[in-house]
Amino acid sequence: MMPLASAPPAHPSPVSAIRVDTVRVANFRSLRNVEVKLGDIAVLVGMNNSGKTSFLRALHLALGADRRLLSPDDFFVDEAGRQADGILIDVRITPCCADGLRSRQFAEGWIDGDFGGGVISTDSEDREFIAVRTRIHYDPVKSDFNLERRRLEEWPDFDGWMDAAAGGKVSRFNQLLSYFIDAQRDVVADLRNRSSYFGRLLSKIEVPEAAVADLEERLRILNEDIVNESEVLIHLRDALAALNQTVPAFGEGVELTPVSKKLRDLTKGLGVRFSDSGTSSFPLESHGMGTRSWASLLSFEAYVSWTAKLSVDNGVPFHPVLSLEEPEAHLHPNAQRAVYDQLSRSHGQRIVSTHSPYIAGQADLGELIHFSKHGTETRVRHLATDGLPPEDLRKIRREVMRSRGELLFAQAVVLFEGETEEQALPMFARHHWGRYPFERGVAFVGVSGDGNYQPFLRVFESMGIPWFIFGDGEPNARARVGRAMAPFAATLPDPRVVILPNNLAIEGYLIDEGYGVELRTAVFESRRPYHSPQHEAAKRREVMGWSDADLIQHLASNKVAMAAHWAHAILSLNGERSVPPAIRALLDAVDEKLNGTQAQAQAQAQAQAEP
Repeated sequence: MMPLASAPPAHPSPVSAIRVDTVRVANFRSLRNVEVKLGDIAVLVGMNNSGKTSFLRALHLALGADRRLLSPDDFFVDEAGRQADGILIDVRITPCCADGLRSRQFAEGWIDGDFGGGVISTDSEDREFIAVRTRIHYDPVKSDFNLERRRLEEWPDFDGWMDAAAGGKVSRFNQLLSYFIDAQRDVVADLRNRSSYFGRLLSKIEVPEAAVADLEERLRILNEDIVNESEVLIHLRDALAALNQTVPAFGEGVELTPVSKKLRDLTKGLGVRFSDSGTSSFPLESHGMGTRSWASLLSFEAYVSWTAKLSVDNGVPFHPVLSLEEPEAHLHPNAQRAVYDQLSRSHGQRIVSTHSPYIAGQADLGELIHFSKHGTETRVRHLATDGLPPEDLRKIRREVMRSRGELLFAQAVVLFEGETEEQALPMFARHHWGRYPFERGVAFVGVSGDGNYQPFLRVFESMGIPWFIFGDGEPNARARVGRAMAPFAATLPDPRVVILPNNLAIEGYLIDEGYGVELRTAVFESRRPYHSPQHEAAKRREVMGWSDADLIQHLASNKVAMAAHWAHAILSLNGERSVPPAIRALLDAVDEKLNGTQAQAQAQAQAQAEP
């Protein structure tokens, strides 16, 4: 396996000057034993249920210590059904410079604040860091969780990290703050929730004392004017005045206030209106969930930026860590492309889980972190970019990330050079599996010819995504596959490549396997409609009389137009003949890989179901 990348590149915050640079988690949900290196932005990608949200919650537990997020089901269960008795989460915090690189010492503001009291350690290079261990146990007697945070004086290598000795207790940080936002956010709900970030920001509204009396007098006059201009409100006021006859009133009696009289009450009825068409505005309740979801994130950013401003004004450092689940929720593709740019301009660190190829495609290569499930356990990998020449990095960005970002979410990928395979292979796969390839998480990808495999292979090898190559048997094509695989050959434990035999391209291979009649029939059917029965019969005789060389030349000259036709003709055959042997060998290899993963998952589910 290629080495993992070191710490990802960063977008330094003007407020922070620190970074949570490494997180280790043991026994939290499927996170049996993982290490994740973080920059100012980290983009977590992978299939559903691969552990991305679990990591976000683990990080928030370690930094926010919010036990309300915990349940007994959060403890790891192995394939035999044994549940772990404790959860460990280690976090390392390091100082960083304006260029995003690690610096040697923490700024004085952090030492005087959160990091005072002897919690700072130094490594072998005399660089300062803070390491905190969060340990969680469930107490069945109290039906509650015991959560404690202690200092680690050393940051050991990953092997054996759980055995590191923990020191004195660490109090909760006040300047390094963790925020978790799940995919179910809605600004309309935030408006009604005083504990939401929108509500918290409204609670900070202050008006100079000297202006309060004048503003509230204006509100009183405004209320009177509204009531006096409305016959309905006058009628209602006069009717309610009867209260004076039964309830002693020593003041003004009944008073209608269409608008709050007190400034402190104005936010209770605060609404947000938005116009997306240049005409009348509408309340956010009338807009779709995409607008409401993104407005919720923007209100969070407003809260954090305001908090950052207060910190700067008071000379106190502040570092927010946002754990954000699926920022693309309910947004259309063009809006998703803009999400990353907005996130990159936010404060602090942003740890984002996503299923959007548009967001993943915008991220820097070093910011991508791939999560995958292997049996009961999650594996975490960074894209290995260390030591790659600029041209290789450019190819990865251009060929994979910018146009094929969805491949980061596949369970397996099949690569090939030709346009013929791009049309035909998914058709055979659907027939072989009885369902569409994407339903199994399998992607079929053309690499645009010329043996352009290596950018894809580097990404898949780094991130542990199973890959396969289906190649022509022609000498030049075989040589291109060999060159692409050379850097990875020593690490491949099983065959991943199917090459057509006898130095043949796919058209010649199919003829060699006895599919000549089906190929000629496909050519004949592709030329419909015919002018008359006589014309049809003549063309059938003509095509069926072609030599193999003529047939190959026609198919090779019309790859895009003919691939689906001959694939359909072959699929109409019965039994094993409906899938050519080389293609069946490819699909069987994919089957073996996927079925092994599924068998592990089924074993886990069965073990958990047993008493």
